Amino acid sequence: MKPILMRHCEPRNESFKVWRNGDPYIHNPWHYHPEYEITYIHRGRGTLFIGDRMENYDQNDIILIGPNLPHELRSDIRKNPDLYSESISAHFQHHFIGESFYNLPEVTKLNELLDKTKRGVRVTDSFTQSYIKEKLIMLPETTGLKRIVKLLQILERISESPGLIPLSSTSFMQSIDADQDHRINLVYEYVMQNFKESISIAEVAELINMTNTSFCRFFKERTNKSFVNYLNEIRVGYACKLLLEGELSISQIAYHSGFGNVSYFNKQFKKIKGTTPTEYLEDFLEKNSA
Repeated sequence: MKPILMRHCEPRNESFKVWRNGDPYIHNPWHYHPEYEITYIHRGRGTLFIGDRMENYDQNDIILIGPNLPHELRSDIRKNPDLYSESISAHFQHHFIGESFYNLPEVTKLNELLDKTKRGVRVTDSFTQSYIKEKLIMLPETTGLKRIVKLLQILERISESPGLIPLSSTSFMQSIDADQDHRINLVYEYVMQNFKESISIAEVAELINMTNTSFCRFFKERTNKSFVNYLNEIRVGYACKLLLEGELSISQIAYHSGFGNVSYFNKQFKKIKGTTPTEYLEDFLEKNSA
């Protein structure tokens, strides 16, 4: 299934759209849109699928998504009402303030930031997060010129932040082509839906009507990585989420993430994350123990 083009109603008497989201469960379908997006997670947690990656998201996360980058947010499903999800999002077109604006010498850093959003960006610097949180919370009720000023202040602060982490890979960003990538989108969607189960190259190749050899060559040319490496990256990303939840043992996490055995899971986790699952969890707990 290709990502859905999500068209938002053009805001009346406003140059960009801002709104609050509040539901027990967030599940936007795999979609894309021509606008840039800034989303602040006020409450809730879950999984962000973006481009060819899967990441956890949690309270206070701030995420920037560039135009036409497929993404999906899935809340964790829990009966506890304290996990009620709340977020604030802003969508703006590149030309919302006029194309000539981006030719000004003072906007160099902003242009660099917007270029980075092609892969998706997470803001991790705590000082920047606090500043953006305050501005975004006020933005839905702000009107007039102050509204534009606040958005530009948000973008300026993010562009100067030392803690920007890219989310999707450069290979996915380069591969987006509405006319040619129906097959690669089928593969991404199939993996996202089935990565917890056993997936063979043969079944994915059959999905897009290719031989195994042709599929492996096609996937490597489109993504600069093998299908097996891509699948393991998705599984390790999900394993990180399970590790941080702290409800399963490492062996259970290995099998829940789609790995056939613990030894192979540990090997791939170390290869992709540069650390063992235990070290990854200990590092996270240490950084968040204050």
